[in-house]
Amino acid sequence: MAPVKRKRKRLETRLATAVAAVLIAPSLQAASPLLDVDEMTFVASRGPANELVLNARKAHFDTEKDRVFLDEVHATVEPSKDGGHFEIRCDEGELDIATNDFEARGNVRGRTEGDRTFEAPWVKYDHDKGLLFTDAPVLISEDSITYRGGGFQYFVRERRFKLLGGASVVQLPEEQP
Repeated sequence: MAPVKRKRKRLETRLATAVAAVLIAPSLQAASPLLDVDEMTFVASRGPANELVLNARKAHFDTEKDRVFLDEVHATVEPSKDGGHFEIRCDEGELDIATNDFEARGNVRGRTEGDRTFEAPWVKYDHDKGLLFTDAPVLISEDSITYRGGGFQYFVRERRFKLLGGASVVQLPEEQP
């Protein structure tokens, strides 16, 4: 390996170790338990597959509380042979590092299995249960039909979607020729 590549690799390794120290061992921190990061990517995985991938324009870590507060977020749960997937974009979010649970807030727009789209003020992802949900008013579009409901539950591993709170079909205005 060329000397420049070795130096870069060592620098990347040291950076990864420093970030891991912030995430895993906050008691080793000397000064502040708070850390601000621009252009953050967080990956939570089990086994060989990435389960949750979060990208944010800005992140504010509170290492004492194992929480990350995010701005301009793009979150995905990657598809796998054992489960479905989803994708979310939102104005802000919050990640619990200990559990990998995620809450998306503000202008939440997403997509689930089967190209189903949704819009809601907030949604949460419970990592252990593999459950994406909200009990806020939601707009769901699927197969050129749009529904309004009082929330939803998407069981990611089972690829099962449940609309909550009295669903109704939304009549969209017809397009003018």
